[in-house]
Amino acid sequence: MRNFCVPSGIGDFSWAYSKLKHVGMANWAVADGWPHRTVPYIKLLENVNDATYGPFNYTEIVRLEEQFGFGMTPTWERVNQFPGENIYIEPNRHLEAGRRLEDWLPDLPCDFHYDIPVPMEDRQRAMSLLQTFKRPLWGISCASYRGSEAWKTWGHDEWILYLKMLEAEVGGTILMLGGFWDDLTSTVATTGGYRDIVGRTSVPMMVEVMNLLDGYIGFSSGMGIIRTVLNKPVFMMWPDHQVELSTSWAPQNMLETRAYVASLWREPGLVFTRTKDWLRRNF
Repeated sequence: MRNFCVPSGIGDFSWAYSKLKHVGMANWAVADGWPHRTVPYIKLLENVNDATYGPFNYTEIVRLEEQFGFGMTPTWERVNQFPGENIYIEPNRHLEAGRRLEDWLPDLPCDFHYDIPVPMEDRQRAMSLLQTFKRPLWGISCASYRGSEAWKTWGHDEWILYLKMLEAEVGGTILMLGGFWDDLTSTVATTGGYRDIVGRTSVPMMVEVMNLLDGYIGFSSGMGIIRTVLNKPVFMMWPDHQVELSTSWAPQNMLETRAYVASLWREPGLVFTRTKDWLRRNF
């Protein structure tokens, strides 16, 4: 059985899975990387025999791809000829060059909206967690202070300014989301007076929360990518150096209808102008 060795993020895995799910049952090894959320996600999916974290990183994946002769834009025919069980592979470089996901492993179909079978007990927990909040539900993720500094995204004050503009535009509940490490998100929730479920969801519950939200706005992360798999409206913000990546992986139908919108990090007023257009088209 094939062992696909891929980068550590849920989004990075999702892009690869959109193609490789079509080759049948496989094992998946994920590059070891905190916060270790990807393996529980993989174990929800079809054609997955097992998933584990492996003692390798992204740099090693790229080095071995080149060593195996796959290159940046391989075909499945070429990859399938490799005699070893462990196949180190990633679509990231292809996507970062602005090339469409359909054109990576172009001899395989691309399933942008694959099924994510969430167990009933996790669906019920997610519904119970959200049931007291007034609709519509607007999920917001600001990330952590550390992530904000590393990616040069908004800090506390910019998020508060943006959310006040959003609050004036929409009804319902602004709901702050994220893992237990997302301290910036938690702080914005506290100082802005917003409801939050930061750190209160398992990975399966998080998938169902993404399914139940009316809209999602946040930094570029696996949560936003899962929203596109679910074919639900999402507005995601990306750093300048990932401008090509911000759309190259996204479902073409969602780009055309603007159900998915990618924005670069700019001052909150400019980003909110784009947000208003996304809101008008989808809600």
